[in-house]
Amino acid sequence: MKEVRILTLDNRGRIVIPKLIRKSLGITSRSQLMMVADSETKEIKIVPMGLGSESVKYKILMKDQVGALAKILSVFGTRGISLVYEETIVVAKDETAICTLIGPSPSPEIDLEIFKQILKDEGEALEVEIIPLE
Repeated sequence: MKEVRILTLDNRGRIVIPKLIRKSLGITSRSQLMMVADSETKEIKIVPMGLGSESVKYKILMKDQVGALAKILSVFGTRGISLVYEETIVVAKDETAICTLIGPSPSPEIDLEIFKQILKDEGEALEVEIIPLE
C-alpha cells in the first residue's frame, strides 16, 4: 500500500514522518534512514535501513583506474559482507578516487585492523578508514 503525504519543513529543515507511516514501515526512534537526493530531478528518497549496531562506514582511497572498484568490492563479496551504500568520487583523474561504503562490520573473527590490511592487499586500497555508525 502506498501512502502519499505533503510534509512541511520546520525552520531547522526537519520533517516529521507521520505516525501511521512510521508504524507501517516499522520505523522507531532508533531507526536509521538513508536519504538520497537527486539535484537534477529535484527528488528526495528516504529509505529505512536494516543497519544494526555493528554497522560501519568504510572510506577507502584507491587508484582511479579500470577495475579498481571491482577489486575493492570483491573483498567484501568473498567474505559475505552485503553493503547497503556505495559512492565513489574521483579525487585526481587517472590517479586516485575515494570510495565510501556502508555495511556491516566484518565477522567478529576478523579484527578491523586485519580487515584494513586485507583491503590493501587483496583490494589494492591505498588507505582505509573504518568509522562505526551510532
